[in-house]
Amino acid sequence: MNKQNFLVYYKDASIYIEKMNNPACVSAFIRCMKICIKNQLHRVKIIVYANTVFPNACLPISGIIQFCRNHYKIDFEINIPSRECRPYLLSCGFEKPYKLTHEQISLEQNPFDKIFFYNDSLQVSALTQSYINAISRLSECAKGVIDGLIWCLNEVMDNVLVHSDCDEGYILVQYHPTTKHIAICIFDYGIGIYRTLQETKHEPKTEIDAISLSLQEGVGDGKGQGNGLYGLYGIVENNAGTLTVTSGRASLFYKSSQPLKKYVNLPVIDHNHVGTIVDFQLNLSYNIDITTIFKSIGGFDGFDVRLEDMLTENDYYMYDVYKHCSGTATRESGRASYNDVLNIITRRNLPMILDFSNVHNVSSSYIDEFVAKLVVKTGFYKFNQMFRIIGMNSTVEHLCNRAVAMRIYDEWKKS
Repeated sequence: MNKQNFLVYYKDASIYIEKMNNPACVSAFIRCMKICIKNQLHRVKIIVYANTVFPNACLPISGIIQFCRNHYKIDFEINIPSRECRPYLLSCGFEKPYKLTHEQISLEQNPFDKIFFYNDSLQVSALTQSYINAISRLSECAKGVIDGLIWCLNEVMDNVLVHSDCDEGYILVQYHPTTKHIAICIFDYGIGIYRTLQETKHEPKTEIDAISLSLQEGVGDGKGQGNGLYGLYGIVENNAGTLTVTSGRASLFYKSSQPLKKYVNLPVIDHNHVGTIVDFQLNLSYNIDITTIFKSIGGFDGFDVRLEDMLTENDYYMYDVYKHCSGTATRESGRASYNDVLNIITRRNLPMILDFSNVHNVSSSYIDEFVAKLVVKTGFYKFNQMFRIIGMNSTVEHLCNRAVAMRIYDEWKKS
């Protein structure tokens, strides 16, 4: 029996997963799968006892299962006795990732905690839009965060399609409301960064050298500008986040205020499909200075099709409250509308019309959490500069006026 730090181990044609919360679990799982392949097993049982599940372990292990199923024709039986993670692994697509068209992805209201398979640029665009739409409603984000997310998601997912030589990838994103950060992992089982750069002028000597080069400006294989991972690294560094890039037998880890950590001699499943894992976390409360990061490569506009659809000829946003809300009956829905509107204004600093024409009824808690909180947050002067409300019926208007008055009174009492 081979117990690799008791994270993941092999015994009797079965792989036992005790933990699924860090990259070491992935290396241990690969070692176990190599035993299965060496023994020419056609059926492998996986038993998961893990209590917590993070993207940097869950996604690569799921992707490796898909690769071994397709490439080595191994049949997997997955058993999840753990009460803590069983519901999560069953719903996230651990055994069978979500394979949706870009039209289906665009309808996803909550894309978090799901493993998505993608193999074309339309799916990349739809996934990126779905993630930023969802995070805009879930959390008040610091300046530059959502635009930074657009770059990171688009560029890293697109890298898989352009450079990996396998034309397909997997992504898993978790949102952690308590710590206000977002964890993202993207995986492919392609040729790896080293082979991608091997025939270029950069001529990396080792796999860790190739990863280090890929984080520099303008380094690529000629199929793009070579700024994808450079921009990602700049955003993570500026945000005091974390980044791990693992490709083939090498891995590089960055954490704010710490020296880069490099790891070598990691296991791989197949020498022709060494794979790449890009795992990063961003703090939603920390500003990202997009202008400074992209100054040397011509800037970045953070294109967002939803915002473009709202923008009028007169350079203000027409925000259809009914269209963009998740209901108007609860405080939670009001908080989502508040977050969404505030994030849009933070990103673009253009005036906005809040259109209530299609809203017939609201609860007091919804309008308090949305409009009244927005008035207090921005102040009367700025609110009147930035917002105009249209289309409220008399009932909604009455509840709104009352909510604003009560919240202002409560704030006055606190002071």
